[in-house]
Amino acid sequence: MLCIFCACDSTYSRSVEHIMPESIGSKKRLLPRGVVCDKCNNYFSRKVEQPILNHPWMRNIRAWEQIPNKKGRYQSLVGHIAGTNVSVNMRRAPNGNIQLDTECGGDRATLKKIIAENFSQPLIYTIEDDELPKREMSRFLCKMAFEAIAEVFFRAPQGTSPLSSEPYFNNIRKYVRYGDNFKEWPFSQRRIFPHDTLIRHPLTKEWVYAGFGCGLFMNKRHETLFGFIFYGVEFVINIGGPSIIGYHEWLDDHAGISPMVERLGCYLERTEDNRYYLHGSFDISKGLEFDKKHGYST
Repeated sequence: MLCIFCACDSTYSRSVEHIMPESIGSKKRLLPRGVVCDKCNNYFSRKVEQPILNHPWMRNIRAWEQIPNKKGRYQSLVGHIAGTNVSVNMRRAPNGNIQLDTECGGDRATLKKIIAENFSQPLIYTIEDDELPKREMSRFLCKMAFEAIAEVFFRAPQGTSPLSSEPYFNNIRKYVRYGDNFKEWPFSQRRIFPHDTLIRHPLTKEWVYAGFGCGLFMNKRHETLFGFIFYGVEFVINIGGPSIIGYHEWLDDHAGISPMVERLGCYLERTEDNRYYLHGSFDISKGLEFDKKHGYST
């Protein structure tokens, strides 16, 4: 077997690759051992996934929704002391108590003073749709996109080995693994529903948070596009090359609907009490993940 990214012999690799990071709660969308070699898997974890997972926007959603990482630990929520640049993190300890600390050890005296003064300056925590670092986010998306392609190929008779040499994928392979062939790879980012939107669990029928998911679709240019949703924010990237024009055309042709929601037959409802609900079934997608708290992962 050949690694789909570096084409080395990955027959004896031990890594099981998660298409979407395990640290956001993804458990089902896996590539078998050898599809991605151990060296590439380790590189992606450190250099491609961590810069995005640790970005304040994604970090705070993971903390707010109490999504455990692959070691079972919960991320801390990061904010700041009002009127200062002092960053303060907050986490819930195993005994249920709230723990506060500063991101920088040198700022602890300031935090202790604020606490001693009965929080004379408030601590501010927000979840805002920040503009994510474009280069880091595009590599993060391209990594998941190419692995979503591999998920499809793995079910075919020839398996995933042809992906390591197929010329169509040369650009995305090199951009993800080395990042030295393009300065940037444009992508679309937009919010399509609030982060606390609920969807009905298909088994328990309980209302749970609509969390995260990913999928592939095509446009009239015959470009293969990859979509990723994370708590209501939709990202789309073109697998074939660094252009997002074809997706903007797709939006124009489809009245701006989401390829990850309305295209799958679902719709968003806002109730009189300002709660949001996703209705419909995502069963036409493969590999759905549900749990009691965090909703679906397509």
